[in-house]
Amino acid sequence: MEYQEDTLLFSEKTQFILVTVEGIIKKTDAKLFDWKVGGSIYDCHPFFEILKSLIDSFEKEETTYNFPCIHLEENNTEKICDITIIINTQEITVILFEYTSKYRELNKIAQQRNESVLKAKELELKNKYLLDKEEFKNNFITNINHEVRTPLTSILGFVEILEKTKLNFEQEELARIIKRQSIHLNALIDDMVDISKIESGKIQIVDQRFLFVNLIKGFDETYSKLAEKKEIEFSTYIDPNIQEYLIGDRTRVYQILNNLLGNAFKFTEEGSIHLSVTKNYQRTNKLSINFKIEDTGFGIQAENLERIFDRFTRFNEDKQISGTGLGLAIAKNLVNLLNGEIKVTSQPEKGTTFEVKLPFKFEVTKTTSQKKKKKYTLPETKKKFRILLVEDEEATQYLVMKILISQGNFFIDVALNGEQAINYLERRNYDLVLMDLKMSKIDGYQATRMIRNNYGDKIISEIPIIGFTAKIGEKERDKCLRAGMDDFIAKPFEQEDLLYKITKQIAKKAAV
Repeated sequence: MEYQEDTLLFSEKTQFILVTVEGIIKKTDAKLFDWKVGGSIYDCHPFFEILKSLIDSFEKEETTYNFPCIHLEENNTEKICDITIIINTQEITVILFEYTSKYRELNKIAQQRNESVLKAKELELKNKYLLDKEEFKNNFITNINHEVRTPLTSILGFVEILEKTKLNFEQEELARIIKRQSIHLNALIDDMVDISKIESGKIQIVDQRFLFVNLIKGFDETYSKLAEKKEIEFSTYIDPNIQEYLIGDRTRVYQILNNLLGNAFKFTEEGSIHLSVTKNYQRTNKLSINFKIEDTGFGIQAENLERIFDRFTRFNEDKQISGTGLGLAIAKNLVNLLNGEIKVTSQPEKGTTFEVKLPFKFEVTKTTSQKKKKKYTLPETKKKFRILLVEDEEATQYLVMKILISQGNFFIDVALNGEQAINYLERRNYDLVLMDLKMSKIDGYQATRMIRNNYGDKIISEIPIIGFTAKIGEKERDKCLRAGMDDFIAKPFEQEDLLYKITKQIAKKAAV
C-alpha cells in the first residue's frame, strides 16, 4: 500500500507528528486526530503550549519528555493519550499513544476501589461511633447507678429506723409506701445495670454447687406473701427426682425466675400463679430442667408475642402498671447465656405461660449439707468499740451513726475523705473502718493501700476495713479485697447486714 509523502504509519492507536521548532506540522499519519500538515501544533490543542517552554529550555542534546493520561478533544470526541515529546536542534517529534479504554477501565477499577475503601472507612467510623456510644451509655449508667443508690441508701435506712418507732396507722402506711417505692426504684436501677452488662458482654457465667431446693423454696416464701396481699393463689411444685444440690450459676437462675415471676404477679389481678419445676432428662452427671410459670393474668395478643422479649416493650399501658420493660429482655438474654431455651404462650384475658429449659450438672458423690451463716458476737468489754466512718455524704453519715449509736456498743468518728481518715488513724485507735470507695482527694482504694503498706504499727496497718460502695457485684468485691479490705457492703444495705459484718470483723480481729 502506498502512503502519502507527508504521512507516517505506525498503528491505529498511535499517531506520529513531526513539528518544526516554530510549531508548524511537517508530517503526521493522522490516525487519531485529523491535524493538517502546514497547520500550527499550537492550534490543535492548548496542551501543546507546553512546547514553547520546552523549546526555550532546550540545550544541545536531544531530550525526551513523557506526559501520561492527557485528555485531548476534537469535534466533541475525547481521547486519553500518553504523549512523548522528543526535541532536538532540527525538529520536534510528538508521539500520541491512545489508551482511552484502558484508562477508563483503570479509572473504573480505581473508583470501585475508592468506593470500597470509603465503605470500609464508613463502616469503621460507624463501629467506632457505636463503641463510643456504648461506652458513653455504660459510663452514664454507672454514674447514675452510684448517684441514685447513695441517696436511696439513706431513704431505705431511715425508713427502717422510722418503722421501729411508735407510729399511728396512717404513718405506718406512709412509711410502707416510701419503702415499697424505694425498693421498686432500686430494682429499676438493677435492671438498667444488668441490661447494660449483658449488652457489653461483661456478665460472666459462674458455675458453683448450690442447694437447688432452697432456691425454689425461697421463691415460695417470698411470693406467697405477695400473693396473700393481692388475694390470689400462688403454688410451687418441685419434681422429687431432681437432685438436692446442682452445679450452675445460681445468681443468673434466680434472676431469670425472679423476673418471670415478677412479671406474672405484675399482670395478674385475680386467679392464680403456678411455678412448676420438672426434669426433662438426665445423662451421666448432666440434666436439663424445665421451669414453667403459668398465670391467669391479662394475657398477650398474638401479634405482640414476637416482640415480648424486646427491651422497653410494654403492651399493657392502659393497665397503669409500673416498670421499665426490661425484665423479660434480661430473662431472655440470661437464658441464652446459660445455653437454655425460653418460650411463651398466651391468650388475652386468660393468662400467659413461660417455659424455660436450662442445663445443669450435679455431683453424685458429694452429700455435704448447706453452709450456714456463722454467728459472731462482739468481744466482752466494758468499753465501747470505736468506728471510723469515711463517708462524704451527709445523709449516709447520719444514717450509719444512727444505726450504730442505737446499738449502745459503738462510738463513731466521721472522716470526709481518705486523707482525713489517715490523719484520724494516726491520732486515735479504732476498732474498725467503714470506708466509702468514691471520694475526692484520696479514694477508698488508695486510702486502704496506704493504711496496709505505709505503717509499721500493726494497730493501724491491720485494722479491719469494710468497703462501703454503691457499686455491686463480684468484680467490685474482688477489687476491694485486692486493695486490702476485709469485706465490703453494697448500698443500699440492710441494717442487720451492716451490723453482722461489723460484728464479724471485730470478733475475728479479737480472736487473733
